[in-house]
Amino acid sequence: MSWTPGPASSLRMPVPDQARPTLSVVLTGRNDDHGSDFLERYLRTLRFNHRELTERGIRHEYVLIEWAPQPGRPLLADITLERLPEVRDVLKTYVVDPGYQEAMSQNPRLGYLEFVAKNVGIRRSNGEFVLSTNCDVFFGKRVLEALRAGELLPRTLYRAARHDLKLGAEPSNVTWDVLEDPRNLDGRPRGLRPPLLQGGTGDFVLLDRESIHELCGFNEVYRMARLGPDHNFLVKAYSQGFEIVDIGGPVYHLNHRGSYRLSRNMYTGREEEAPWGDKRWRYHGVVYENPPGWGLAQAPKREIGPARWRLDFDWEAVPPLVDLRRVVLPVDRVGRPQPPRYRRKH
Repeated sequence: MSWTPGPASSLRMPVPDQARPTLSVVLTGRNDDHGSDFLERYLRTLRFNHRELTERGIRHEYVLIEWAPQPGRPLLADITLERLPEVRDVLKTYVVDPGYQEAMSQNPRLGYLEFVAKNVGIRRSNGEFVLSTNCDVFFGKRVLEALRAGELLPRTLYRAARHDLKLGAEPSNVTWDVLEDPRNLDGRPRGLRPPLLQGGTGDFVLLDRESIHELCGFNEVYRMARLGPDHNFLVKAYSQGFEIVDIGGPVYHLNHRGSYRLSRNMYTGREEEAPWGDKRWRYHGVVYENPPGWGLAQAPKREIGPARWRLDFDWEAVPPLVDLRRVVLPVDRVGRPQPPRYRRKH
């Protein structure tokens, strides 16, 4: 029987509890050779994480956002289903029209609005808990066991320390022996520092779905940099009384060429030229209020295949270009004391 696209519709309605996955894993990427081997890093981590989640009986879905895919290249969703057919039943994808990147970016050097893309996925997730992570991150054993145990609490933001793997340290078939061998780590792992537990935040932000919707996702008011919105999300959660806790173990990140960790010193003294934007904006000292349509809620949606949609461009879905009243309130004036060592050192 052939498949026929259905009519365009708004955001998916909440699913019944008995059909709802425990976990939604939100990823964003595109087939553009980012870091020279993006596709292989993505497939390697997706295969590993899906296998480990499945073996532990953790009901999960992947929400993949293909942000502004490049013309003439196969879609990431097509490659995923061809190379990893085992994820077919848990993968749903949204292809976002390139017009949104062009209309929303406020920095011509910033070619990918990562956290707006993640908001698109967060907005459309159905899991009881939503995990925003990256396409080159392996979940550690303690993370997986915490998810399996089913003891995660609402209104609690869970973080995991990030351990960086050396370039070339991971084989095509990743094993626990490889991940947990300290000889494969690129430098000494950094711990999470209270009260915000920042550091590699974009690799692991886990919250119950109701709470992450209450916070309206990551900051998409300030669209000049992709460095800082993850930390800024912690600031907002902390300012509104959410507990921020360590889930108990690390995740493992595949280092790659062009990553901020390996390239950050290249733009010292000329930060405004960096492809990730100027990192000196005040993400550590302001909160934000996204507009009600955050996550491109009003973008026209049409089905392009089973569990696949395209978000067509419409100016009605684009947030205001400048709305600084939404991002100027200092953290120490929102009802909670400013935590120790909160201000950046100069």
